[in-house]
Amino acid sequence: MVVFCEYVILNEHRDEFLQWVKSQPERWRNVELMENTAQPGVFVEWRRAAGEEEALAIEKERREGRSGWREMESWAKKGAEGIRVWIFRPVTF
Repeated sequence: MVVFCEYVILNEHRDEFLQWVKSQPERWRNVELMENTAQPGVFVEWRRAAGEEEALAIEKERREGRSGWREMESWAKKGAEGIRVWIFRPVTF
């Protein structure tokens, strides 16, 4: 399973956000963080989860701003509402 998160960091907070990311490498372990090349400030992150239980725990942590995630909400467009989180499961065929 994959937990996918998407948000826009306002231009005036982009450098602060990136410094925050760099200052906390343990938070970003096992996370791929990417920025849109055509729209700077649009970020996506995704991480693999071992199963549904782990994916749900990660989703809950991000949605509720636990473990220090709330700190970035003030930099995001629309605050906490602007941080969107989805869980994806593999498609078998």
